[in-house]
Amino acid sequence: MTPIQLLIKEIRNLTPVPAITTRIINMADNPSCDMADIAKLIQYDPAMTAHMLRTCNSAFFGLSNPVESVKDAVAILGIDKIVELVLLNAGTKPLARPQKGYGMRKGALWKHSVASALIAKNLATKQCPDLRHTIFTAALLKDIGKVVLDKFILESMQKIESLIKQNGLSFIEAEKKLSVQTMLKLEE
Repeated sequence: MTPIQLLIKEIRNLTPVPAITTRIINMADNPSCDMADIAKLIQYDPAMTAHMLRTCNSAFFGLSNPVESVKDAVAILGIDKIVELVLLNAGTKPLARPQKGYGMRKGALWKHSVASALIAKNLATKQCPDLRHTIFTAALLKDIGKVVLDKFILESMQKIESLIKQNGLSFIEAEKKLSVQTMLKLEE
């Protein structure tokens, strides 16, 4: 298999975003969205239901009575928090793994992605509120390529480090140069 074929295989191995995530985001982007409809959708997904109830019943909310229904959880969380929870839940597994090639411990890429998404959403809320969910999603997933490339970077780390030392390049510059060299070899 060529390096390109291996990359494509790794991309296809990424876990797709669950259908419920897409449906909830589409509903949330609709101005006439009904919270009861979102609750009805969530109640048929056991994992999502458990996640919403666990979040509402966490110490963060400090509620005096536990939340026992999805309908109540949706009302407490609101549409923005629901979208965030759904997206964060969808991206957790691939981004939470250690990225050995990039020298990132377990959860480091995930924390970086969540922080980026929250900052981007905060900015979007002020600048273009209609796009806040899209911008949150884009920022959350902006580094997903690292999940795919990690294995290849690990295999090429000595070459990258050599380019950094010999040519005074940054990691990104060395990575790009190595990628170009690899592509040129494939064309031969």
